Amino acid sequence: MACYRIYDKNRKPTGHLCGDLGPHCAECGDVGTQLCDYPVGDGKTCDRPVCEFHATEVAPNVDYCPAHHAEWKAFRDAGGVKRELENVVPFKGA
Repeated sequence: MACYRIYDKNRKPTGHLCGDLGPHCAECGDVGTQLCDYPVGDGKTCDRPVCEFHATEVAPNVDYCPAHHAEWKAFRDAGGVKRELENVVPFKGA
């Protein structure tokens, strides 16, 4: 039977809960309520399970795990988003 770590609002461990509640958070062992949506190629995403505390929402219903959020921030801060958006060609319908 799977057991999960339980935390209080300050992220202090307060106990364990055993049962089939789904995947564990890859960072802390809590219930993994979200999957990382970071694109990894071929139309696939990371899908690493993370809890609400460790998931970072970067857009509506789009969450990244801590490692991919750090990668995204580095890309954004280096001007990557601006560079990519400058290459967008407007669609001209018929």
